Amino acid sequence: MIISRSVTITLDGEAHQVPEAITIIQAMWHLGRSMEKNIGCLGGACGACVVITRLPGQMLPLTGLACQMMVAEGLNISFLQGDPSQKTVAPLPAESPSRETVFQYYPETKRCVACGACTTACPQKIDVMAGVREMMMGDLAVVAERFTTCVSCDLCAAVCESRIRPYRMGLYARRLAGAFHPQKPLQLLNRIEEIASDKFRTEWENVMQVGKNV
Repeated sequence: MIISRSVTITLDGEAHQVPEAITIIQAMWHLGRSMEKNIGCLGGACGACVVITRLPGQMLPLTGLACQMMVAEGLNISFLQGDPSQKTVAPLPAESPSRETVFQYYPETKRCVACGACTTACPQKIDVMAGVREMMMGDLAVVAERFTTCVSCDLCAAVCESRIRPYRMGLYARRLAGAFHPQKPLQLLNRIEEIASDKFRTEWENVMQVGKNV
């Protein structure tokens, strides 16, 4: 019988014993906690399970996704709820966007003090602060590429003392890039041409014969 070691974690002010080498989400299951909220894909792609944690002796707390962060001895855990603020309605402009387009819908961008808290908080390791500065300069295509891996977890907004919501601006930049700077999927187009030219006909026929003579 294999007996795993236990660690003590603190959840909402209460201490609990859980097995080591499991994620925070798995620890919640171990404790029988209901997880109707703060849970999603379990793969770090949806941004639903945002947490703030602190270890004993650690001066600054850490932010991250509970499905990706492992428990540790003395870990203090608090789950964060989603951004409750009203979402800005930012329609696509009729003409190619500029920095004024950004300021029209996200005027709070100008309040950025370049503290870097958003970049530190991002579980995807995105240089969020650089993205905000690029938005201010109107480099929307660059911003769209930078925020490609954003999972909209809200952590950048949660830690911003200037009340900027970078993840929403990043999503808007991606919409603008798709509308005004579309890139052709060259690999997909090449593969479609190869299929149309019957390049894989023989290989496909061989695949279709597999199992027929068994």
